[in-house]
Amino acid sequence: MTSRFHLCCRRSLAVLVLILLTTLGRFAAGETPEEILAHVPTVPTPLLRERLVSKYVVILLSKYHYHPQNITPAISAEWFAEYFNSLDFNRTLFLESDLEDFRSFESVLWDQRTMTANLDFPFKVYQRYLERARQRALFSIAAIANAHDFSAPETMTADAKDLPWCKTVAELENLWRQQVKNALLVNRLQEEKDDAKKKKAAEKIDVGGAAKNGNDDAPAAPAEPAPAPETTPFPERLAKNYARNYLRRAEVEAINILEIYLTALTRVLDPHSAYMAPETKENFDINMRLSLEGIGATLSTKDAYTVIVGIVPGGPADRDGRLKEGDRITAVAQEAQEPVDVIEMPLNKVVAKIRGPKGTTVHLTILEEGSSTPTLVSLVRDEVKLTDQEAQSETRQLTLPGAGPANVLIIYLPSFYADFAARAKGDPDYKSSARDVRKLIEKAMADQQPPDGIILDLRGNGGGALDEAVELAGLFIPTGPVVQVRDSSGKIDRKEDTNPVVTFAGPLVVMVDKLSASASEIVAAALQDYGRAIIVGDASTHGKGTVQSVINLANVRALSHATSRMPDPEPGSLKITISKFYRINGSSTQVKGVTADINFASFLDQLDLGEEKLPHVLPWDQIQPLEYEAVNETAKALPGLLEASQKRRQENPLFREYQKDIDFYANFRADKQLPLELNERRQHQEDEDKTVRMFRKFQAQRKNARKRNTVRTDDGDSEDIDVADAQDLILEETVNIMADYIRARQ
Repeated sequence: MTSRFHLCCRRSLAVLVLILLTTLGRFAAGETPEEILAHVPTVPTPLLRERLVSKYVVILLSKYHYHPQNITPAISAEWFAEYFNSLDFNRTLFLESDLEDFRSFESVLWDQRTMTANLDFPFKVYQRYLERARQRALFSIAAIANAHDFSAPETMTADAKDLPWCKTVAELENLWRQQVKNALLVNRLQEEKDDAKKKKAAEKIDVGGAAKNGNDDAPAAPAEPAPAPETTPFPERLAKNYARNYLRRAEVEAINILEIYLTALTRVLDPHSAYMAPETKENFDINMRLSLEGIGATLSTKDAYTVIVGIVPGGPADRDGRLKEGDRITAVAQEAQEPVDVIEMPLNKVVAKIRGPKGTTVHLTILEEGSSTPTLVSLVRDEVKLTDQEAQSETRQLTLPGAGPANVLIIYLPSFYADFAARAKGDPDYKSSARDVRKLIEKAMADQQPPDGIILDLRGNGGGALDEAVELAGLFIPTGPVVQVRDSSGKIDRKEDTNPVVTFAGPLVVMVDKLSASASEIVAAALQDYGRAIIVGDASTHGKGTVQSVINLANVRALSHATSRMPDPEPGSLKITISKFYRINGSSTQVKGVTADINFASFLDQLDLGEEKLPHVLPWDQIQPLEYEAVNETAKALPGLLEASQKRRQENPLFREYQKDIDFYANFRADKQLPLELNERRQHQEDEDKTVRMFRKFQAQRKNARKRNTVRTDDGDSEDIDVADAQDLILEETVNIMADYIRARQ
């Protein structure tokens, strides 16, 4: 290691440590940044377990992945690049010369002759990674105490993952300086906002006290989670975070490095496959078992962030209303504790920090989708009851010009669920989404005024049990195929509706959005292909048309025999993509999803959501269509319905405002530069807050259009939104489309 970067950093190390000692105070329990950074970066040595796990993970991928491939030199080169990207997604640690130093490994990460993976490469690269992380921490902590000119015109790139690697030390150090300056600037603006909130709260107390004297019987406000304490000055907390981030990377076992390395390979094949080390698999299992407890959110990893990918209906996050898909969690704090930075922390460790006993409070610092300003969201952990996720319905009574009254049944289905345990025991009345929807329809049909049309709202429905999707589609069609599932060998399994009973045969509209995925897409696609339903909503659905399975490596005979003789034998698991969904017309739902027959502009289309936004996605393709008897109820009416809907939206001032908000949101997100000048950043933050309010306004309207609910405003206060004040624009226009459709069918 004789590169110029190494020599430069050795010379400056003593100076940087001296600055740390003279500019920063001591922290709790005698833990100082300089003491943390005294840890010399070393990596563990891969042993027999790591060698065997890497061998059999590659073998399993080459045999059982949906698109099995041998590790050719070209695949090896992609694996090489993905490993560097996994370690340093935002191009803030490695130099271009670092990649060149390891270029000899690029095409030889797998030896086909000996069936072994090259483990020298990942561990040597991780050693360099630790050295760079330590150098960054030392530089950044020293930079905290420097004078930063917030009046100078300067910007930084918010997302550098697509930029080239830095060529020089000076380029890297400039990035580090900008990141420190940005953190200090964000904190300064946050303190301004906090001071304004305190002033506003004091004014409310004065006014509220006078009001209370006149009404002693007024109900007390509901208790809210206590805010996370921040007793340590921000510069000291920032310094400790830099040091701890380095230490977290340094305190790693060989199996954890292997996890990053092998998952880099699985990502080359597709974004949903992954190798899970034993600890990750354990947390994965716990998360699955306790999926209905905690904050009620589904988490995943994107770049260096833990990202919200789903909100469980009825859970604490759903009731609170502030978290949404795409939000990034940057820090987690427990009750009476300071926040812990979780950027670049493994997902299983973040999940462990968020998970906790019912009734306790967790404080999440988040960056909302499209925002660079942190927001604190405090949630009381709670149990999510199954009833909160069940299908619900309401009936709208319409007056059709020239045709008299009509009833529309709106069914809201947030997920495809089933009580598998009760079903396995033979319980004839086990809970299931398809059964619940059928019961809602049958109850409505038994009324004196049965529904003339049904709207099935699958917006935000991320999927669930495949059998439930098939059964649900079968409520609206005669017998016939619903979906095709193709495995890696080319074998195709067709899932069919075998029940000849059609629960409802009248006009049907299905609502979808960018968050409708998997089973939702199967239902929408089948009903569209049969010509049985008109699909309305976002331009297309999520586009996840793949199926994953988890292989416990302990069950691989050759691996289990060898690891049984080791002191730490647990080999972990492989999550692997094994099959793909296809519509009955032969088209895959992968990437393209389901295209709406009548689409609306959407905030979700402006976000990095959808399968097509992921790297290394399996492509869209087609297979042989099935023979099925289409009913073709929609084709004749659709052109007229589309024309009438477009005309209404053009004339509706609320839709014009909605489109204007989306355009503003899209233009703001297109700018990837963050101003580091104080006044420009204030304006940027105001615009940022404006975009967040736009997004939340529509989400709140949609969420509260059916019921009175309590949501939180942007300043953290609670307020009631009444039914009269909340309007789901997309649903209201869908009801209008249904009214037109009923008339067209009469």
